[in-house]
Amino acid sequence: MTTAQYPDLNGKSVFITGGAQGIGAALVTAFAQQGARVAFLDRAVEAGTALQQQLFQTGHDVTFQAVDLTDEHALVASLEIALASHGAPYALITNAGYDPRYDILKMTTNEWEHLFRLNVGHYFITCRTCLPSMIAQRRGSIIMTSSANIWLGGEGLACYSATKAANMGFVRSLAAEVGRHQIRVNSVAPGWVMTERQMNTVATEADRAWLVEKGQLLPYLLQPADMAPTFLFLASDASRAITRQTLLVDGGLTKG
Repeated sequence: MTTAQYPDLNGKSVFITGGAQGIGAALVTAFAQQGARVAFLDRAVEAGTALQQQLFQTGHDVTFQAVDLTDEHALVASLEIALASHGAPYALITNAGYDPRYDILKMTTNEWEHLFRLNVGHYFITCRTCLPSMIAQRRGSIIMTSSANIWLGGEGLACYSATKAANMGFVRSLAAEVGRHQIRVNSVAPGWVMTERQMNTVATEADRAWLVEKGQLLPYLLQPADMAPTFLFLASDASRAITRQTLLVDGGLTKG
C-alpha cells in the first residue's frame, strides 16, 4: 500500500492513546515513519514496550507509557510527562476504545459507566490536559476515533454505539470552541477492521465472508494499516481547511 508523505509532520510531536495494538499500533508506526516524534499511551505493557523497541531500533523517535486510561490522575500525569518531553502536540489522537457485547437487559450500570469512562471520558481528559499548550502554539489537529456503528448499530453494541455517538457530538462542539485558535477537530469512523482481537475473538469465518461478498462495497477485509492514511491526512496541513467532520473509512459498509 502506498502512503503519502507529509513533510510538515516530520519532527512534529504526536500523541496517541491506545497505541499499543490494533489500529493504534498502525497509527504509531505510520506517524513514526513520517518522522514524527510519537508519544503513545496504553495499558498493554508488553505490546507497547515491544512496539516502542521495534520502532526505536529502526531509528524512530517513539516513547511509550503504560497507563490505565480510565484512571484520571494517572492519565493526566502521563500526559504531563509527554508534554514536558515532547512539547505541545501538533496532532493529538484519542484512539483507545473497546467494543464489548452486552445484552442490554443484563448490562449493569457499572459496565455502562466504565465503558463511557474509557470510550468518552479519557478523550475529554486528554483534550482538556493538552489543549492549553496547543492553544499557546496556535495550531494543531485533534483526531478522535469514532465508529461506523454510529450509523449501523448492532446487536449487543448499544453502549458502544452510544459512546461513539457521544464522541461525534464532542468533535462538533469542540471544533467550534477551539477553531479560533487554529486548532482543527475531526474524527475517523472505521468500519469492521480486522485487528488481531477481532480475528481471534469476534469475527467468525462467516462474518469475514459476508463482509467481502455482501457487506462492504469493496471486496476485501479492512486492516489496521488501512486506517492510517486518513489520520495522517487529517493531522497534516493538507487538510488545513477541514474541521468538525467525521470521515467514514469502512469500505462501503455503511450505505445509508
